[in-house]
Amino acid sequence: MQLLIGDTPRDDELKCFVTLSLTQTVFSVAPADQRSYATCGVQLAVEPQNERIFSANAVCRYVAAAAQQLQSDDLIVDEWIEWEANRLAPWLQTVASRGRLHTSEQVAQELTALLAAKDEEGRKSGRQEDRRCLFGSDLSLADVIVGVTLRAAFELVTEQQNEPPLLETYRRYVTQLFAREDVALGVASMERALQKGSGGAAGAAAAGAALVVDGETAVVRSTFELDEELEKGLTFHNILAIVESIFDAAVKTAYPGLAVPPVEVTRTNVKNAKFGDYQCNSAMAIFTALKGTPHAAQSPRAVASAIIAAMPETRVLDRLSVAGAGFINAFLTRDFVVKRLQNVLVNGVQPAPQKQQTVVIDFSSPNIAKDMHVGHLRSTIIGDTMCRILEFQGHNVKRINHVGDWGTQFGMLICHLTETYPNWETEMPNVTDLTKLYKAAKERFDADADFHERSKAQVVLLQSGDEKSRKVWTTLCDISRREFQKVYDRLGVSLTEMGESFYNPIIPGVLDQLRAKGLMEESDGAEVVFTKIYKQPFLLVKSDGSYLYATTDIAALWYRLHEMQADRIIYYTDYTQKDHFNLLLEVGRMSGIYDPTKQRADHVGFGTVNDESGKRFKTRSGEVVRLVELLDEAKIRMKAQLIERIEAGQTALPMDQVDIAAEKLGYGAVKYFDLRQSPTSNYIFSFDRMLSTNGDTAVYLMFAFARLSSIIRKSGVDMAALVAQQLKDGNVLKPEHPTEQALVTELLQLHDVIAFINKDLNSNRLCSYLYTISEKVQTFVTACRVLNSEEQSSRLLLCDATVKTMKTCFALLGIDPLDQI
Repeated sequence: MQLLIGDTPRDDELKCFVTLSLTQTVFSVAPADQRSYATCGVQLAVEPQNERIFSANAVCRYVAAAAQQLQSDDLIVDEWIEWEANRLAPWLQTVASRGRLHTSEQVAQELTALLAAKDEEGRKSGRQEDRRCLFGSDLSLADVIVGVTLRAAFELVTEQQNEPPLLETYRRYVTQLFAREDVALGVASMERALQKGSGGAAGAAAAGAALVVDGETAVVRSTFELDEELEKGLTFHNILAIVESIFDAAVKTAYPGLAVPPVEVTRTNVKNAKFGDYQCNSAMAIFTALKGTPHAAQSPRAVASAIIAAMPETRVLDRLSVAGAGFINAFLTRDFVVKRLQNVLVNGVQPAPQKQQTVVIDFSSPNIAKDMHVGHLRSTIIGDTMCRILEFQGHNVKRINHVGDWGTQFGMLICHLTETYPNWETEMPNVTDLTKLYKAAKERFDADADFHERSKAQVVLLQSGDEKSRKVWTTLCDISRREFQKVYDRLGVSLTEMGESFYNPIIPGVLDQLRAKGLMEESDGAEVVFTKIYKQPFLLVKSDGSYLYATTDIAALWYRLHEMQADRIIYYTDYTQKDHFNLLLEVGRMSGIYDPTKQRADHVGFGTVNDESGKRFKTRSGEVVRLVELLDEAKIRMKAQLIERIEAGQTALPMDQVDIAAEKLGYGAVKYFDLRQSPTSNYIFSFDRMLSTNGDTAVYLMFAFARLSSIIRKSGVDMAALVAQQLKDGNVLKPEHPTEQALVTELLQLHDVIAFINKDLNSNRLCSYLYTISEKVQTFVTACRVLNSEEQSSRLLLCDATVKTMKTCFALLGIDPLDQI
C-alpha cells in the first residue's frame, strides 16, 4: 500500500497515519498529484490490483477492514463515523471559514450543542452504550476518526474554569486518547514522514527521504543522504544527531511503514574501545513492538542484524557490530574524526547550526537592602552558565535580574531609616548596615502596632508617587545596586536589572485580561484564580487591593512573552518556589498569556548549600554567610597554597602574579564546586574539597589545562604553521595510541553534551564532560611522550585541539583558566 498525501499535514492525513499504525499495516508514503489531491484529498494506492481509495475516512475504513481490527464492522462505530462526516467535520469547516469572526466562547457553545444533540440521539434510540466505542478500553475506528476531528475542534476552544461538564468530558477523552502510546506512535510516524520541511511528502521526496516500493514484496529502501560537508566532518553539527539520523533511515528501510519506537542512540563509554563510539539500543524496543504481528522478529539480535543490513553507506560510520541482546556498536570513520578535529584546530570550537531563539533567563534576583548570601551563589552562577551556553549557540539571551525592589517591606524600611538616620541623605549606611536596618525594621514592624500602621501608610505614599518616599526608595536601591555589582564583577556575571517595580505599571492591564477571561474570582475579599490541577488558588489581589509577588510575576510573564517576544523563559530560584511557578505557568496557560505549544518555560529549583552536618551553611553565630566573605576566604586560602608551592619550588609562577592567580583559582573553585552538582540537589560546602588539587575540582582541571599549555609552550613550535600544514597535507594529525584515540573521541562529543543541556537544563553535564577530558589528558600525557618524539607534530596538534576545547568549556562555565600554575 502507498499513502499519497499533499503539501501540508492535515487532520485527514493524521487519521490515516494513526489507523495504519494501529493496524500494523505495511505502507509507504509518496506525494499525491496536486490536482487530484485538491479534489479527492488523501489517497491510498493498493497494488498489485492498482486500486485507488479516495478520502481519509474511506482510507481508514479500508485499512481497518482489511486488517479486521478497530471494530470496523460495528454498527455503532459506523454511526459515529457517519456523524463525524456529516455533522462534526462540516461544522468545523464552517468555523474555520469564519476566521476571526468567531470567539472561543461561541465555538464552545456550538460544539457543546453538537455533542449534546449526538448524546440525545443515543438516549432517544435507547442505546445508552453509544459512547462505548469512544470511552471504552478497546480502541475503535471511531476513536481515530472522531478523536482527530474533536482534537482540531478543541484547539479553537480555550479551556475555561467553569466549562460545561459535557465539553469537559469530551476534552478529557481527547487528551487521554492522544496520550496513549499506540496512538502517539501513529502521530510520530506522520511527523517523521513530514519532517523534511513544509512540503509534506513531496518535500520529503525532494529532500531524499521518500520511501520507494519495490514490487509486490513491499521491500522499502531508503534514499537517505547526508549533506556533503557534514558527512566529511567539515561542520560542527551534533554528532549524536547525525548518527541517530543514519540509524533512523536504516530502521525505516528495514521496517517500512510500521509503527516502531523512535530510534535511541547513546554515546558509548569509551573506556573500552571495542564497544565503539556510539550505541543504538532500539532493537529490543522494536522487537517488543512487533511481537504478535506478522512482522515479528525471532529475537532482538535479529532486529539488530536487519537494521545493520539496511544501513545506508556514509562517510561517518565505519564498522557496526551486534553485542549482547541486540545492542549495535557503531565506530566513527578515521577520516571523519580527523576532519572534525581539524575543524577545531582551524576555527576553534564553533556552535552547531540551529534555529535561533529569544531566551529570557531570570536569575540571581537579590533583595534590595539585603546582602547577597551563599544562597544567591547558586542562582547567579547556574543562571550565568546557562546564559553562556545559549549565547555560545547564537541565541538572543536576555539576562534578567528580577531584584526585590518593591512591596510592603519598603514601607517599614523607609520609616525606620528616616527615624533612625535623620541625616540619611549625607550619612547613608552601607549594605551591611542596611541588612541590620532591615532586621531592626522587621522587628519593629512585628512588635510595634503604631510603627506597623505607619509603615503601611508609607507604602501607599511610595506607590502613589510621593516625592520624598521615592527619593529614599531610589537611594536604597542605588546603594544596594552598587554593592551587588561588586559581587557580579568578581564573579564575571552581567545582568540587566528589571526588578519588581518595572512591571508595576502594566499589572492593571494584565489583571483586566484575566478578568475578561472570567478567571478571576473573589475569595474572602481577595481576587484569586482557581485551577483544575492545583488545590491552592493563585492569589493576585489582596483584600485591601494591594498586589503580591504573584501579581508581579504574571505581569512579568506577559511582558516577557509579548513585549520581549521570548520563545523560552528559564527561572532560577530555590526549590521552595516550585509550586508557585507551577501555578504561575498554569494560570498563564489558562489565560492565553503563555502557550506551551509555541513557547517553553522552565523553573529550575536549586537545592541548598549545607554545612558538614547537613544543615544550611551559616556562620558560627548562626548568620547566613555573606557571598563576598565566601569569595574572600577562597582567595586567601588559594593564595596561601600558591605561596607554599613557590617556596617548595613546585611552580615557576612569579610572586607578582600570585594575587591574580589566587583570585582566578579561588573564584573558579567556588564556582565549579557548585556547578558540578546537579542544580536541583543539595550539597555540602567544603573549602578543603573545593580547593583540592585532586579529584573533580576546578584546580585539578586547571592543572590539566596548564600542563598541555606548558607542553605547547616548551615545544617552541609555531602552532599556526603546524595547523596550516595539516590543512594542506591532511596527514600530520594521526592519533594512533589508544589514549590518544580515547581523548580525540571525547573531544568530539562537546556538541552532544550541549544538546542534552538544551533539553534538560542540567548544566552540570558540562562539568562532568570537562572532568572526563582532564582525566584523559592526564592518561594521555603519562602514556605518550609528546616533546622530541616521532609523533611530536601529531601530538602537539592533539594538545592544541584539547586546549581549545577546554578553554571553550571554561568560558561556558564562567571560569578564567590559568595556563601556568
